[in-house]
Amino acid sequence: MLETSRLLLIDSTRNLLKKMKTSPILYMFFSAMLFFSIIMFAFLTFVILHTETIINFIDVFFSVFFLFLLKSAADLHTYYITAPQVAYSLSTHQLQRRTIGQIVLSILLINLGLWFSFSILYLLVLSALHINVNYPVEYLLFSINIVNAILLGCTLALNFFSSKQYRLLPTLLLLLFCWSSQSLLFVVCMFPLVLLQFFWSLSHALDSYRFVKRKERLKERIQATLRSPVGALFYRESTVVWRERLFFSFVSMSIFTALGTGYLYVYGTDLFIPESIKDIIGDFLPTLFVFLGSYIVIMYAAVFPALNLFLTEEKTMWILRSLPVRNQTIVYGKTTMLGLCYITTIPYLAFIPVFLGGSDLMFLSWFLGFSFLAAVIIAVPLGVKYVGKKSDILLLYSVAMVLFILLSMIGMGMNFFRSSAPNGMILLLCLLLLLLEFILLFLSLKLSARILTKQATQ
Repeated sequence: MLETSRLLLIDSTRNLLKKMKTSPILYMFFSAMLFFSIIMFAFLTFVILHTETIINFIDVFFSVFFLFLLKSAADLHTYYITAPQVAYSLSTHQLQRRTIGQIVLSILLINLGLWFSFSILYLLVLSALHINVNYPVEYLLFSINIVNAILLGCTLALNFFSSKQYRLLPTLLLLLFCWSSQSLLFVVCMFPLVLLQFFWSLSHALDSYRFVKRKERLKERIQATLRSPVGALFYRESTVVWRERLFFSFVSMSIFTALGTGYLYVYGTDLFIPESIKDIIGDFLPTLFVFLGSYIVIMYAAVFPALNLFLTEEKTMWILRSLPVRNQTIVYGKTTMLGLCYITTIPYLAFIPVFLGGSDLMFLSWFLGFSFLAAVIIAVPLGVKYVGKKSDILLLYSVAMVLFILLSMIGMGMNFFRSSAPNGMILLLCLLLLLLEFILLFLSLKLSARILTKQATQ
């Protein structure tokens, strides 16, 4: 009874403890940032209540709702759809639908455990700040809706990674009804329909297991060309990214981020900031929107590919190590592909002046290039350190937080310097910072090659 759930929970716990022993600093940093974030949200609530700022509770609810929706979808993809070890459970005499249901039950327990842990810590901090937190009915409704979010996320993953994606339609309609209702009680009343959709998705869930859309080969024969080791590695990495259609994804992301950033730059203050605090932070927000837009572009076009250069080499790293090529050449050859990723960020600079004008375009171009180099400097050594670990959300989160803190400090410092220094001094400082980054980039690649060599000898 519930053997699959028990084994999955035990295996997840063991893997977590193993990763914590392997990377204690990384997990300590992640835990500290998570703890600090919850405390900051509690203090933000304290400030909002004491300044009598009007915040829409439904907006907060749907933010949490969709976070758990996406996390449960990602968990099902990890624990079921791409998990080869599930093949044994599916091949036993037990009903396959029951096995998949137990996997979903494990995901439900894990995410509910996170919800109750985070919410209890949040409520304890509010109690320490002498804020009344006696809302048992609202908390119960919120928790039931978290269950709705987890089940909908699982059905979303089951139907998205199947051969018949039109089965997504009922799940999308349920999400549309929940969003359009703007009511906590209405989403709770949707629970029977969510449960019905979940069991219906289980009836054809086997279609999603390790389903892969095969791409048609456009050329029957590829001409072999002699290349240098760096050129061959560049060709290999760029071919993989091109085959996965990531370049088009990067370009479209840059364009849409620029349009969204520009819209928020013009209308964001009026849309999101209450009148009571608009005078305090109203002038600060337009610049913040531009910074966040640039940060999103860098995360997507620099951090993701820089980490995955080595994280995805789980089964092929031994081939690279067996080649008569130095590890330093491997690192240089793979990282040259990131130059193409930087080119995909240029549409962001092309569209953003439509809203901001051309006066800050030079500084924004410098900041985007500086941020890209900073992301590569931080991400490449960490990707080499955890080579073959596949996409690790914890590693991505840690790099994202370090990069956010660094770029925030640089952005604030440069804005202050631009307001008080002559243009010549600003240009000199920008050039010096770029020169410093190129030196750090060289040292970062050297460090990455040394880490790769050390791992090969272990």
